[in-house]
Amino acid sequence: MLYAEDLTEGQQFQLGEYTISEAEILQFARQYDPVPIHTDSEAAAAGPFGGLIASGFNTIAIYQRLIVEAVWSKVAAIVGRSIEVRLPAPVRPGTKLTGRSEIQKITLRPERRDAVAIFRTELTDTEGKVVLILVLDVLIRLRPGKA
Repeated sequence: MLYAEDLTEGQQFQLGEYTISEAEILQFARQYDPVPIHTDSEAAAAGPFGGLIASGFNTIAIYQRLIVEAVWSKVAAIVGRSIEVRLPAPVRPGTKLTGRSEIQKITLRPERRDAVAIFRTELTDTEGKVVLILVLDVLIRLRPGKA
């Protein structure tokens, strides 16, 4: 397990890969974001993106899966405190997503037995285009037993 003292500003974590299918886009959108650009291929083709695209919330859910596997399964996080999200490009069916997360800042707080860390993550598509930028403010535990 990595504790706050083990982390450094500029440290990067490579994310795995995830390919999103049309069926997943449709299923997610029908349940959580039922607008035509996410649920109706024909209507989406006539829309501003020229075809079906994943909901931003679907993209964020994929980010969460990848970041848990790459970071939060290894780091002693306590809780996320805030997130900022940008979705600069659409995610289409069949897109393979990957990316990296970098610690922008970490502030140890020994009096509280934790640290505040700012992680910036980018997800990119099959062509390397950034489709998600997410900045997370999170609390991380200090190593147990240190005074």
